[in-house]
Amino acid sequence: MRAPRTYLDPTMLDQARRLEAMTQSVRTLLPPGLRDHCWVGNIKDGVLVLVTDSGTWAHPLRYMQREVLKQMKAHHGISARSIKIRVRPVMQAFTPRPGKPLPPLNEDAREALSRAADSVEDPELRETLRRFATQG
Repeated sequence: MRAPRTYLDPTMLDQARRLEAMTQSVRTLLPPGLRDHCWVGNIKDGVLVLVTDSGTWAHPLRYMQREVLKQMKAHHGISARSIKIRVRPVMQAFTPRPGKPLPPLNEDAREALSRAADSVEDPELRETLRRFATQG
């Protein structure tokens, strides 16, 4: 069996390493609360893209743009002209809240689920739809 890294493009690995090094460098400038919520997403056409997981953190990042640009030039030789801040919320697993159970399906809904199951090629999805159609 081949090592996982042999399947990856070396150029992409180098880019990922550079972005990680820049992220660590930027984080040294940031206040402790903000450090874990910011990373370097890209640098292209003189624009450094910083990514954060909440709009709450985007605001203080805007005030630190000048310092971040200086840090990138001093430590990485990157002469970015500007910074773009992107907010990318972290996807969290759905955890249902305890509450009242859902009402049982009416006959029309059961029939619709059965028809949908008959038209689906994926066996796992087909079985799940059939199970829903026969429950409560």
